[in-house]
Amino acid sequence: EDELQTAHELQMDLMPREAPQFPGLDLAGRCVPANHVGGDFFQYFAQEGKVAIALADVTGHAMEAAIPMVMFSGILETEIQYGRSLEHLLSSLNRTLNRKLDRHTLVCFCMGEWEPARHIFRFSNSGCPYPYHFRAATGEISELRVDAYPLGVRPDTAYQAKEVQLAPGDRVVFCSDGIIEAANAAGELFGSERTAATIRKGCLEGLSAEALLEQIMAEVKEFRGETPQGDDQTVVVVQVLGTIPATPR
Repeated sequence: EDELQTAHELQMDLMPREAPQFPGLDLAGRCVPANHVGGDFFQYFAQEGKVAIALADVTGHAMEAAIPMVMFSGILETEIQYGRSLEHLLSSLNRTLNRKLDRHTLVCFCMGEWEPARHIFRFSNSGCPYPYHFRAATGEISELRVDAYPLGVRPDTAYQAKEVQLAPGDRVVFCSDGIIEAANAAGELFGSERTAATIRKGCLEGLSAEALLEQIMAEVKEFRGETPQGDDQTVVVVQVLGTIPATPR
C-alpha cells in the first residue's frame, strides 16, 4: 500500500499541480486515476510565441498503463523541445512508440497550440475524444474534429492538424474517455452530449476555467452515484481571457 501511494505521488508529480500563468489564458487541469496509478496524463508547454496543451491516455489500467505513461511523458518532453509542427511531432512520437510498446499498448493523444498573436488554436488528435469548443459570441458548443490512429498502431500513420479562430471568452475543453464513458448503476454512459451540455451550461454561467473543471467533475460524480470509477478521468480547460467586442448596431 505504501509503495502504491509513493507510485501515485510520483506519477502525479509528472503533471502540473497548479495551472501556470500565461498571458491571455485561464487554464485548469486535473487527472483523477481510477486506481493508485493510471494511464492518463496532461501537461502544458510554453513555446516561442505560443502555448501547447497536451492530453494522453494509455490503453489499459493501473500499473500496465502507468509505466508506458511515464515513458511517454519523458519522450514527449524531449520531442517538444525541437519545436516541430504538430504533424511532425505526432509522427515522430508515433514511430518511437511503435518501436517501444508492445502491440497491445497504444497511446491516445491530443494536443492544441494557442497562438495569441493570430488568435489561432491549432490542434491534432490521435484517438482521444474530440475537444469541445464553446464560442462566447454565439453561446454554441461544437467538437473540434480531426481523426487518426492512436500513437503506436502503425509506424507510417500521417497526422493532420486543423486551425480554429478563438475569441475572448471562448473555451476549449479536453476530456479523456473516462469522463464520457463514466457509467451509472443502470449501465448508462455519461456520454458526449451530456458532457457538451455540462460544459455549455458552465460557460454560459461565466465560470472560470477552474470552476468549470469542478462542475464537470461534480456532474460526472453525481451521475455515477455509488458506481465505482471505472477509468481514469482527466479534464483540461482552456479559456481565452478578455471581453467580447460589442456587435455594431
